[in-house]
Amino acid sequence: MSAPALVPLPPERLDEQQRRLYDAVLDSPRGQGNARRMILRDDGTLTGPFDAWLRSPELGLHLERVGMAFRTHSAMSGAVREVTVLVVARAWSADFEWWVHGLLARSQSVSQDEIDAIAAGRRPSFSDAACSAAHDVAYELVHARRLEAATRERARTELGERALVEVVSLVGFYQLVSGLLESFHPPGPSGDLPVVGPPPMPERAGIDLYDAASTTRAVRKLKPDPIPDAVLRRVLRAATWAPSGGNLQPWHVIAVRDPARKRGLAELYRGPWSEYASQRRALIAGLPDEMRQRAERMLAAGDHLADHFSQAPVVSVFCFHPDRLHVTDAQLGRPSVVGGASIYPAVQNLLLACRAEGLGCVLTTLLCEQEKEVRELLEIPEPWATAAFVPIGWPVGAGHGPISRRPVESVVFEDRFGSTLFESAEESS
Repeated sequence: MSAPALVPLPPERLDEQQRRLYDAVLDSPRGQGNARRMILRDDGTLTGPFDAWLRSPELGLHLERVGMAFRTHSAMSGAVREVTVLVVARAWSADFEWWVHGLLARSQSVSQDEIDAIAAGRRPSFSDAACSAAHDVAYELVHARRLEAATRERARTELGERALVEVVSLVGFYQLVSGLLESFHPPGPSGDLPVVGPPPMPERAGIDLYDAASTTRAVRKLKPDPIPDAVLRRVLRAATWAPSGGNLQPWHVIAVRDPARKRGLAELYRGPWSEYASQRRALIAGLPDEMRQRAERMLAAGDHLADHFSQAPVVSVFCFHPDRLHVTDAQLGRPSVVGGASIYPAVQNLLLACRAEGLGCVLTTLLCEQEKEVRELLEIPEPWATAAFVPIGWPVGAGHGPISRRPVESVVFEDRFGSTLFESAEESS
């Protein structure tokens, strides 16, 4: 922590105006009970932004009243308020602000997983729609310096107009507070209350590769909440890093966000999904109960996607140019798959990037059956064709998690087909 830029003012050196502010701070709810020690140091000086405000006590009194109004005369819930402040504190890496409001957030039932996601720069999967809306408002304001209309209107619905205005105002107020803290670096509170700030901010949201690969499962239940342009740009940029034959990148992505076009895709998707689901249900009817129930859960999630396909905030449509693929298996008398090697790594990169950002996503190719209609809907010229469709959105519920796959021992051979490489499930450490 940087050295303080202002020498804290002890109470005996305060003039009348400064003493009025000093007393107002300690008489407020923030100065009561155990919370008092967070702002009042053992030597009687104030910490946080309050000592700086003592240098301009009239201004400080007004700011102190504004801060308290957010706590005592607001339409915001406590959880909405603290989530909003944490987003600002994270953006500024303001240690004191993050520490204080992390404690307050926990007291308002904001989960540790939600706090950790904000700390990592990822969007949490909120159980409270109002907190989700407030988070997105705060995030866009501090990172994009503007508020998208879709974000604003969703917040108006979830929060109400008064609370929306208060959330926007709260962002501005705590950016002011963060500016004071990061300009003057006030000393910490009492010695036995160490300030724990947010972790260092990574250049971009991230996750361990092995964790991502083992938890990127199909997420078919997606919220309609908008995806910030900066986040969408990051995940689509990850797709461009994928390998392709001759580095030709023979594909494009159409990020479909227009409601009418998404409704068109949803109408086209419904038929193929219904046929596929009927076939699958017939196949699983005779399975043991546990296996059948697991398969039914997957199909039920697929039904949800089909019913809500148009509500995904983005559907990424991967198109490719057939003449730019080097297809080495075209004459082998079997279905050709080699051309996909220049396309599907990009799709997988997108899925992994979504996982890193906390976005839900699922790869589907059912709409390839409707390619003619998709071409017309999305104005895709000949000879471009479709290869994959990836609905993306913030997950409903837990989202990604452990995946179920055959073990490595059953799919990896040594030297020749069928020769076991690994004898047991034990992995070398």
